[in-house]
Amino acid sequence: MFRVLRVLFLLGSLGGTYWLFHLNMNPITIYFFKKDITLPGFIFYIVFIMIGVIVGYVISLKSVLSYRSEISGLVKTNKDMSEELDSLRNVAVGEEFSFTEKE
Repeated sequence: MFRVLRVLFLLGSLGGTYWLFHLNMNPITIYFFKKDITLPGFIFYIVFIMIGVIVGYVISLKSVLSYRSEISGLVKTNKDMSEELDSLRNVAVGEEFSFTEKE
């Protein structure tokens, strides 16, 4: 059922995109640093959408990198705690043990 809805949504969005592009076949002129750029309207839509996707990717890349560093720090802390727990399990009941610098 969801596959059919997904296909219908995809076909609807493609049809809407074609309709939008068909309506915007008129040339648009953009004055950019003393240079005139004249292209069909839908080309500008595509270019601006691509620029938005790239900017969004760069912005989200910062959060992904910060999450990776946080995860690696947590993994290191987890490994240290596991090693400490294993060392405490191996201590005999009557045996004396000394505290290390970590404690």
